[in-house]
Amino acid sequence: MIYLNKDIEINNKIDILPMIDVIFSILAFLIISSLYLTRVNTIDVDLPMAANAVNQNNKFINISIDRFGDLFINNKSISIDELKLRLTDLTDKRFNVVVLNADKNTSHGMVINVLDVLRGIDNLKIAISTKSIN
Repeated sequence: MIYLNKDIEINNKIDILPMIDVIFSILAFLIISSLYLTRVNTIDVDLPMAANAVNQNNKFINISIDRFGDLFINNKSISIDELKLRLTDLTDKRFNVVVLNADKNTSHGMVINVLDVLRGIDNLKIAISTKSIN
């Protein structure tokens, strides 16, 4: 193969600075967009405030009562009549904690009815969710 002097004098190089700029731009986009991808799996309730609220990190069954008195187990709508049956199916040794999220504007009678059903299930721990004042 014959090389010309002109070909020998050309220094080929790969400039990686534009590639680094593109990678950092993509990385910044992914980080910023992932902040908006958080998904909250709860029913929208306005919780009452409590000074002695404690965060729970255990796995639990989430029962929500919205301001209209609608009842939800883990974001699925149910009636008060099927609450005990559904809870006995969901509870086992790992999931024996039930957290009640009741809107502060819901009727007191509805909360008492749900608590009455919950107290009728053996080995069930009941927690009531509130917002911290701090």
